[in-house]
Amino acid sequence: MGYEVEEPTKLKRARTAAGWSQNEVCRRLSHARRARGQMPPKPESVLRQYRWWEQGKKKATEWQDELCEVFKASPHALGLAEEPAPSPLIIPTAAPTVADYGDAAYLDSARGDLARLVALDNRFGAADIVRMSYKFFKSLQNLVGTGAYDSSLEKDFNSLIGEVAELTGWLAYDAEIHKLVRLMNNESLLYTRLAGDRSIELLTLQNSSMHAGALGRPGEALRIAQSVLEGDYKLSPRLRALFLTRKARALAQAGDESSIALFGEIESLYLEGVQDGDPEWAWWIDERELAWHKAMATQALRQDSLAVIEFERSVEATAPTETRSQYLHRAYLLQAQVDAGSWNEVEITIKSLLPLIPEVESTRTKVLLREAIAKIGTQVNVPGKIQSGIAQLGIALDEADLTEAW
Repeated sequence: MGYEVEEPTKLKRARTAAGWSQNEVCRRLSHARRARGQMPPKPESVLRQYRWWEQGKKKATEWQDELCEVFKASPHALGLAEEPAPSPLIIPTAAPTVADYGDAAYLDSARGDLARLVALDNRFGAADIVRMSYKFFKSLQNLVGTGAYDSSLEKDFNSLIGEVAELTGWLAYDAEIHKLVRLMNNESLLYTRLAGDRSIELLTLQNSSMHAGALGRPGEALRIAQSVLEGDYKLSPRLRALFLTRKARALAQAGDESSIALFGEIESLYLEGVQDGDPEWAWWIDERELAWHKAMATQALRQDSLAVIEFERSVEATAPTETRSQYLHRAYLLQAQVDAGSWNEVEITIKSLLPLIPEVESTRTKVLLREAIAKIGTQVNVPGKIQSGIAQLGIALDEADLTEAW
């Protein structure tokens, strides 16, 4: 017979993270009240009230200031006050007014804006950037749609719109806005095909395969990968390695253990290096990505110990300056370590994640971390140091959510 595990309150998580007993918290609360020149109630009375607060049965209205002082945390982080609801994504229904003419200077400026958005994503994650990128896409789409551009640059503008749509789809994926992902991928394919831009078309198709797999549709992911591998695309070794990786991932997700054998061919193709005709974005098909994809495939097949090894490789191959990637890859590593019950390694990974949480706004990564926290909550005999670390992780995520809502 199964039992539901009660989700601990934020107040209990804060106490666990501090390593205190309920009696120790009450002692500190009484001391804080005395420091304010007030006489606290009897210890048993404070303890009785605290237990009610921690169980969520009563509100700690009269003790809120002391609780915040003791835990060095905000009322929101301790669950003592309601958090403001995050603003929903608002997709404008009307295109922005065109105030510019699309000449070569405008095109160069827009390309610079695109590069800056990519750099911001690499540093801070997608959640705060996706709205900006979508508005950028709509402004370019409206520019071309109204004909306010130099017709000799039509292919260039269509190519740029396709690339901005591809970026917006990727950002929406990282921000867990899945309807927008599909919309932007379709828009990207439209404009890149109008421009004859096979480079961004291929990037968008691999994004589409990735997204289908993430939504639990491995059959769709496989068909997209196969359409490229068996189509009339002239694939370099590096690009063939990419779409074979997508094929392997889809097969593994469907439970086909033969998928792992594909990684031998994939690694062989990768070692042939980048060709002169490879697209600019081919740089990210590297050892880190290959290790991560192999880790995801082995994880899908429940080969937990192998998954941990490959996720460790992907983290080691990520430059310290790539903050978003460090955050994401360590979150995947944490999940794999929890699955394998590698508690010493779990403690180390939690410590490495804590300073990254305030820096990067990646909804996808937050979901991974919340899943890891929930999974640990269902397990028995979890070491106390892990429970404390997970509590700290939960508090840090709550604080980050509050900052995002502001």
